Amino acid sequence: MSNALTHPLVRAYLASVDTEGAVLPDDRRRDLMADLREHIESVLPQGADDAAVQQALDQLGTPREIAAAAIAEEPGVKPLQPEGSVRTTLTLGMMVLAAPFWVLGIGLVLAVLAAVRIWRSTAWTRRDKRLGIICALSPLLVIPAAAAPFAFARGLGSAEFIGIFLIAMVIPLAGAIRLGHSAARLHPHAA
Repeated sequence: MSNALTHPLVRAYLASVDTEGAVLPDDRRRDLMADLREHIESVLPQGADDAAVQQALDQLGTPREIAAAAIAEEPGVKPLQPEGSVRTTLTLGMMVLAAPFWVLGIGLVLAVLAAVRIWRSTAWTRRDKRLGIICALSPLLVIPAAAAPFAFARGLGSAEFIGIFLIAMVIPLAGAIRLGHSAARLHPHAA
């Protein structure tokens, strides 16, 4: 690998193209990245200064433009589109707040609604959507698994219930944070 690919501007550029092209199928994204690396290596001499590197990258186009062109060539693939922050916050809030309400039966409804909203969203890749849905529905397994030791040992009191539901909130909260970061990168003022 030449110095051209290890230059910080090139690494940042390639990472940005990879992020922008996250909706592409994995094999297509790998091909795109390999082609870009090969092209950059061919046009940049070893030891190129920052100005030469920036000029070569500017001639390629922005990472968003490159990813958009690749996405346009791929049938059935749509680019990620930002959603309103209120919609995203509502979806992620339902995801996290579902856990404490499982005991009332409302939690399941909230988790399913969050899962449907995540799946229908235009702000996340399929991978992010799968992760979000798994996290939203995780209390289905976490609550019984966390309750079993207490039930067999000494029974379930109010303190144990609170602890179990706090434990059940950890996975949805981590998933919501991840999805929040993914959605924020689509907004121009984010980051």
